[in-house]
Parts: sequence; C-alpha cells; structure tokens
Amino acid sequence: MERDPDDQKLDRLFAAARKTEFYPSKKEFGFETRVMAAIRAKREGQTSLLMWTWRLIPVLVSLVIVLGSWIYVTESRSSIDLSAVARIDNEDTVLVAFLTGE
Repeated sequence: MERDPDDQKLDRLFAAARKTEFYPSKKEFGFETRVMAAIRAKREGQTSLLMWTWRLIPVLVSLVIVLGSWIYVTESRSSIDLSAVARIDNEDTVLVAFLTGE
C-alpha cells in the first residue's frame, strides 16, 4: 500500500521542525495580541460588503426618485376634446375614446 504524498510532506515538515532551535519564552508573551493587531491592521484597508450597501442606499434612493419624476414629467398627457367627438350618433366613439384613454 502506497503512502499518501501529503504524509511525506508532513513527515518532512516535522523533521525540519525538530532541527530548529527553541525560541525564548519572551516571544510567547502577547503572541495572540500581536496576531490580532496584525489582523486588524490588515482589515482596516478593506471595506465589507455590508458597509458598501449602507453607503449606496442614499444614491440608489435618489436615483429611483429622479427616474420616477423624469417618467412622470415626460409622460404624454393628451387632452381629448370630447366636444369634437361627441356629436349626434357618436355615443360609441365617445365610449371607445373614454375606455381607451385617447
């Protein structure tokens, strides 16, 4: 049965670790604090997706308001002169014009 190549890598890693010298206990003091400080420093330059969504909400709301008002202003409002359409025997034409909005 063949050995897994990852096991060989792990064995080499342990062998290399056995060859290294021990470090003084002063380096252990505050290790977690130093690691967390490094992580925080790295994260300071990054902005999360949630923060971007909160920053973009006013822009998107104003875009919706501008588009809605633009559509409202440019919507064609044709006024129908019903007196020209409403002659004698034109009740069907008036009804069709009223129902279709022409």
